[in-house]
Amino acid sequence: MFNSKYGSVLTVLLVIVIVAIVAIIGYFGYEIVSEKSKEKASDSIVEQFDTAHPTISTADDSSSDGNNAEGNVVGIGEGKDQDSSSSSKRGNSSKKIVMAGSEVIGTIRIPAISLKQPILDDVTKQTLENAVAKLYTTNGLNQPGNTVIIGHNYRNNLFFSKNDKLKKGDIIYIKDLTGTERKYKINDKFETKSTDASFYKADNSGKRCVILSTCTDDASKTDKRLIIKADEVK
Repeated sequence: MFNSKYGSVLTVLLVIVIVAIVAIIGYFGYEIVSEKSKEKASDSIVEQFDTAHPTISTADDSSSDGNNAEGNVVGIGEGKDQDSSSSSKRGNSSKKIVMAGSEVIGTIRIPAISLKQPILDDVTKQTLENAVAKLYTTNGLNQPGNTVIIGHNYRNNLFFSKNDKLKKGDIIYIKDLTGTERKYKINDKFETKSTDASFYKADNSGKRCVILSTCTDDASKTDKRLIIKADEVK
């Protein structure tokens, strides 16, 4: 009788262990598949953006008189009104790329961490689950002033997850709707509270400045953000 009960308990425990192992494998399998799917989607959008807005060498603001022919909306998700304020800043170009319901206004490239991502115009739950986005800008992407770009830290290869590996002197490339790609060098890296927005409008003497914001690895306990600041270099 005792052996029978003991055997039943072992069987139940074994079933629980097997179910737990299957659940863990399934969870990590889903995470890997999801990560690869998002990487593939981002690569596709970047490719579409580069096709619609071919890269030109770093130039002054007079180069923003785009002459692209009118095209259809392409991308992932539902597009916004063609008369949106961001669209009006594109000159004569009307080749609009959208992702997760937001217009793609540029791309960010950071060779040091092998990152290349579309930059979306709106910060929403949906956009931040699919790319990085413009949180604040003084005058527009690649224009004099500060532009803050925000992205999730999933502690994998997605978005700004590897920003903690960046250091002063590393280079960031930002491409905008004119096809101009500008070069920025990291000059500051610090942590701050999520409620701190003092650096958004910090005086930069009229220079072009890009600021990257993401959660720290321990943000759930500390409510900290990792901030990367970079100024344009010629």
